[in-house]
Amino acid sequence: MFCESPITCHANFLVIHTNGLHDVAIQYCGCSRTVAHHLQLLRRGLYPATQQIVRTCATFTLLDLLHKLALTTKASTYDFYRGLEKLSNNTGISVPNSRYRILFRMAIQWRHLKLLKWGARAHDPNGVVATRPGELALLCPSCPWPGINLPDNWEDAPVGMKLVFHYKVFHYR
Repeated sequence: MFCESPITCHANFLVIHTNGLHDVAIQYCGCSRTVAHHLQLLRRGLYPATQQIVRTCATFTLLDLLHKLALTTKASTYDFYRGLEKLSNNTGISVPNSRYRILFRMAIQWRHLKLLKWGARAHDPNGVVATRPGELALLCPSCPWPGINLPDNWEDAPVGMKLVFHYKVFHYR
């Protein structure tokens, strides 16, 4: 899109993407009906490290990849970031300032936002603040839950077939 009155961003703007760390030149929209800078970045698929003066952001693609790798591998966020540094410049000369802590914080925020999304908290009239502790937790699939993975008459099972679990008596198969 074209803006008639662009606002130039500062010179040291870093975008973290799946293929490395990139210094880019960004121009924000400065029109009369514009939105805040961090919202402009979000609309373009860039997750800002802060809402005030944004100097670093990560792409949604990178944050999704990092989340999936954290769930399926034993690779740490630090190792992932070091790999991105090597993709950007593997010579060891003029290594950019480390943005590992910033990426780590963005990844935690991203995971939390994903949990809120999966928990349908955006549709709650009271908003995200009405989320109670533990409300976003998933039920353990291996634990016995009445009405889910226990038969209807599990209370009537013989004593030898019962298991005491968290102060409740469940049927054990």
